[in-house]
Amino acid sequence: MASYGAETLQDGRYRLSFTVGGLLVSQGQTIASLLLAECGSRTDMTSNDAVEALESNPNTGVNAALAAEAVEVGEQVVKVRQRAVDENVLSIRTYSASVRTVREVIKRLSALTWQELRHLADEDSPLPDRQALMWVAMCRYYAIVGEFANEVLREHYLLGKATVTHDDYDRFMLDKSLWHPEVDDLSSATIAKLRSNVFKAMFEADLLCKEDDTIRPSLLSREMTSILMRRADSFDFFPMRGTSLA
Repeated sequence: MASYGAETLQDGRYRLSFTVGGLLVSQGQTIASLLLAECGSRTDMTSNDAVEALESNPNTGVNAALAAEAVEVGEQVVKVRQRAVDENVLSIRTYSASVRTVREVIKRLSALTWQELRHLADEDSPLPDRQALMWVAMCRYYAIVGEFANEVLREHYLLGKATVTHDDYDRFMLDKSLWHPEVDDLSSATIAKLRSNVFKAMFEADLLCKEDDTIRPSLLSREMTSILMRRADSFDFFPMRGTSLA
């Protein structure tokens, strides 16, 4: 089952705006519940990019089929975003911070399927499952985070390396900068902020130990494994061999 918001690098450039909030687990659960209530029986979520294009100019040259598919859910996503900000459902002190956080959460959730969103929103879902889903959402929406998870975090685990450090991240970004000018153009302050947020997300997802950057192997629940089987490449975001079960 496809998820529309996942980054595909069709224009060759990475999304590099993951500077807000870490993993955003509780925020993701709250917004997912609002989306499910608003969007009803839809089975897939629309592209965040298509929604934003339709909001700014319905006549932009968005592919007609995609635009037709996007418009209904797009309007509902806009309603949910506005409601979440107006009602301050995330209990954030300032309006501007609320807007930024809500937008960021909705972007990441756009990379999940409705089945994944339902499991995320379910109050009975175990916390580790919700953590795993928000990590998957971040890795799908930001391809460079997904590649770091696969090429560094998972690879270190498979090779028997005990840790993932800031130096490992810096080397990864340096390698990417050789082929991606948008990475090469980042200031050192922005790179540090992106690094800090990725590590915060990994700590919150229980993938790394905060005290010493030791890798914590993932043991996904049977239900989580079954859900992710529809997008088996999602397992590459975790330090695990095959589909390890809890």
